[in-house]
Amino acid sequence: MELFKFFGKGPGFWLLLISLVVLAIIATVLVRKSSKKDYTGRIIVPFIFIELAVFFGILALGFPVKGDEVGPAVVPLLWIVGILGLSIVLLFRALTKHEEVDPPWGKVSSVVIYIVMIILYLLFMQLIGYFLATALFLITGMYYLNYRNWKVMISMCVGWILFSYFAFYKLLYVPLPQGLIIESIFG
Repeated sequence: MELFKFFGKGPGFWLLLISLVVLAIIATVLVRKSSKKDYTGRIIVPFIFIELAVFFGILALGFPVKGDEVGPAVVPLLWIVGILGLSIVLLFRALTKHEEVDPPWGKVSSVVIYIVMIILYLLFMQLIGYFLATALFLITGMYYLNYRNWKVMISMCVGWILFSYFAFYKLLYVPLPQGLIIESIFG
């Protein structure tokens, strides 16, 4: 347990993070120079997800636990196990060439625009709250990705917001951001 606490904060955290980044860079270089260079993306992406699962798993195992109670690490660890398992399957399929070769590069500007949209979503969440920001982000994101079926867009948006409300807010008692503007209006 002490090892998890060491890697969970301070110099241990940075050592773990830097080690995983260096390992990802080395893996990328090795794959690019190997006979599997046509599968670089299909190998490196699951590899990075495995690293992220390990990283966040180590952080989650360092969460405090009171006695025999279910601690705050349970839900993240469930997600981590799922991500780890599926990433290992994808990595194995890529290494055994059961996947298609990497497609040619597309428009990188689209990825950058979507990253900016995510950053704006996080900022708007602090201003107008989780529910309104999420609705705006989902509609904008689907529209940007050239999806134009408004009935499906709105129903997916409403469905996700209802799921979030009941699963996180009511069932798990997770305090979702209310937003500065909403708090100032409604108290």
